Amino acid sequence: VRVTGTGAVFAGRTRLRGIILENDHATDTQSITLQSNSVTIFQTACPAGDVFAFNIPEDGVVFESGMTVSAIGANVEATILLDK
Repeated sequence: VRVTGTGAVFAGRTRLRGIILENDHATDTQSITLQSNSVTIFQTACPAGDVFAFNIPEDGVVFESGMTVSAIGANVEATILLDK
């Protein structure tokens, strides 16, 4: 799922399997925060002008009550790899 702003990623129970974060900001490190029921489950950052890719080992990270992006930096795009 490709995201560029806050909001729902997936409404039901899901597992985060990986994330690719692209920071096109010229000078600042930017971050993304993923939540389930207003509880932060996963947060990561990416340096200016860089791409951060991370595969979650084993069974991934479970989001029991759906997944939402509660915060995402300016000029950031994320590809979220998940199990439905």
